[in-house]
Amino acid sequence: MMLLVKDVMESKHLPLMAADQTLKKAAEVMLANKLLGVVTTDVERRPSLVLTFRRLVKAIAEGVNIAKTTLAQYAVTDPVVIRIDDTVEEALRAMRKESVRFLPVVDYRNKIQGVVEPRHIAFKLWKEIPFGMATIEARARNPVVLPPDASIVAAAKAMEANGVTEVFIREGEDLKVLREWDFLEAVVKEEDLEAAKVANYARKVALRVPITFDARAAVELMEENGVMRLIAMEPESRSVRVVTVTDLAFTALDVLEKLGPKAVALVLMNVEPGREKEIAERLIKVPNVTEVLSVPGIYDLVVRIEAKTVDELAKTITEHIRTMREVRDTLTLVAAPEMIKRP
Repeated sequence: MMLLVKDVMESKHLPLMAADQTLKKAAEVMLANKLLGVVTTDVERRPSLVLTFRRLVKAIAEGVNIAKTTLAQYAVTDPVVIRIDDTVEEALRAMRKESVRFLPVVDYRNKIQGVVEPRHIAFKLWKEIPFGMATIEARARNPVVLPPDASIVAAAKAMEANGVTEVFIREGEDLKVLREWDFLEAVVKEEDLEAAKVANYARKVALRVPITFDARAAVELMEENGVMRLIAMEPESRSVRVVTVTDLAFTALDVLEKLGPKAVALVLMNVEPGREKEIAERLIKVPNVTEVLSVPGIYDLVVRIEAKTVDELAKTITEHIRTMREVRDTLTLVAAPEMIKRP
């Protein structure tokens, strides 16, 4: 099944705000909607500003007064967006390329229809991938651990410095995590974030699994328990690492790209009379061409092309097929599989 952005996006509770509202209010909206960003639109409901959780963390780490600083002062202008009918794989590629983890979803008029984060994609996408395709080990990283009396501002600085969205504190043998929602709760409730302590908000003990735990099983475990990260245990050293559902969303993308092409085109073509066999032999050598068929009727040949993206399909057709002088005309059909018969 080809998953589209509209199949996974959040559309019921859009985190829309005015540009002149404060960062503290933005934290309140994120927390209320359980989303890691807010959006400002123009009068046509086209996204014009985006403030993400990471941008909020950056502002707090820099010591700004979030009760007086406006969203517009820290938001991204001309934000990256994704179309509602794009595939979730295209959304993940856009996130990876632009280093963003929160995308407004727009229709063909560029009007906002929803928002999407990697976790929204991961929970649906991993249901389409068999067990045994990947483990969590490749994505696991060292946790950022702070003393219990560290302030919320110190947590923000640690998150900003390490490019993470959580910090941990030790409680005996366990690690308690200050999650995104815990951090936002502190930002909303506390007047003095320098005085507010991480220990007062890091309430949840992180779940532990072996470092070799199956990636699909890890995502299912996170979804069942309403968490976005796991502690991965090294069996010999007993050291701990962290893997997030965002990490595993990109693992899913890597797995799908390894499994094979997802974009298919059929190119129907007419060639110079008597040269069908010669052209077919040349075509089969073109990158991404998987099959060349001779057919009766108004066309001479049908060429099947498979690639990872539609852009790659287009490049193969324009640069390698339509440039052949012997090809008189073509008709290209871009195909999406509806049903696949498996042995």
